[in-house]
Amino acid sequence: MLGTAPIASLLLSRVILEIEEPASNHNGGQLLFGLDGYMYIFTGDGGQAGDPFGLFGNAQNKSSLLGKVLRIDVNRAGSHGKRYRVPSDNPFVSEPGAHPAIYAYGIRNMWRCAVDRGDPVTRQGRGRIFCGDVGQNRFEEVDLIVKGGNYGWRAKEGFACYDKKLCHNASLDDVLPIYAYGHAVGKSVTGGYVYRGCESPNLNGLYIFGDFMSGRLMALQEDRKNKKWKKQDLCLGSTTSCAFPGLISTHSKFIISLAEDEAGELYFLATSYPSAYAPRGSIYKFVDPSRRAPPGKCKYKPVPVRTKSKRIPFRPLANFSETVLDLLKEQSEKAARKSSSATLASGPAQGLSEKGSSKKLASPTSSKNTLRGPGTKKKARVGPHVRQGKRRKSLKSHSGRMRPSAEQRRAGRSLP
Repeated sequence: MLGTAPIASLLLSRVILEIEEPASNHNGGQLLFGLDGYMYIFTGDGGQAGDPFGLFGNAQNKSSLLGKVLRIDVNRAGSHGKRYRVPSDNPFVSEPGAHPAIYAYGIRNMWRCAVDRGDPVTRQGRGRIFCGDVGQNRFEEVDLIVKGGNYGWRAKEGFACYDKKLCHNASLDDVLPIYAYGHAVGKSVTGGYVYRGCESPNLNGLYIFGDFMSGRLMALQEDRKNKKWKKQDLCLGSTTSCAFPGLISTHSKFIISLAEDEAGELYFLATSYPSAYAPRGSIYKFVDPSRRAPPGKCKYKPVPVRTKSKRIPFRPLANFSETVLDLLKEQSEKAARKSSSATLASGPAQGLSEKGSSKKLASPTSSKNTLRGPGTKKKARVGPHVRQGKRRKSLKSHSGRMRPSAEQRRAGRSLP
């Protein structure tokens, strides 16, 4: 409930809603709570290419829950044994054949949505929902979600027609994107947040988002007079790299997701290798060096989370770089164990600890930086745009290192 401290339990779970899918992709899955206290669920169109299901696809079919924004009340049970209630003011409650949980439709595959917490002084923009909707062949788009809105898919992709027959018969009141870009810029939008933090005042009010494939980071600024949005590119890196357009960006290329903390500061997660099993991810924090808040100004009180579980919080002390290197070297170590047990037994004497080697992963910005541990945030500077490109990370071997002492292992420190 809003206004009360949240309670989380790891021991209890319940299925609220299940949706069958005809394919394995375009799953959606973003869950948000709006300022009204209701849960908003963002679902994909069911997968495959071009939403080929039925006469006009799942996204335009209001009897299907696929390709939709759903709005439900999870604090109350509904009729017929449902573990949720449909708000009475949902836009299609009284429409015959339409599912009452639908709040908006015509969606392809929204990847990351966010609720705007509003300007900290004027509260302007508070409660708006922004989403990035991944396109098919030509365009990526950013949408503002409105009640009862039709976002066009599969009739439209971005501002253009996709299915020409459906597009020519489409209603003129379809909700257009606030911004769309072609696949020359990027091929998979990653939706973000409106910056409402304190540490970087120049970013206030900017909707910051990225593209998974191209690695670009962008921002949209609203013109309050004509309600149009203007795009600008963001450079995240050192002052030197941002001053010379064309240099390779210093952050990992594949932008997976953006996040917001309690204070309204923004972060993004990126990886240098797009695989669920590759430990190549990094967390970056947006920091604008051109204008910083005065010291001591940015203070906030964290909201406590009460838990019903008596489990002890997990606080890793080991150096995470050792774990990463273990995973990266798993295949070679297995081969070594098969070839010679003597080699394995003498491993620590050859400069390897019992848990892993002393190799360091080269940082994009400095060869002296070691891989950061879990929860460690990298600060990324915001400046003029540079063209994004690929950056290959390499493993450099440092043999002959001494084995760490017991005190060093307990403290989680890496070898010098």
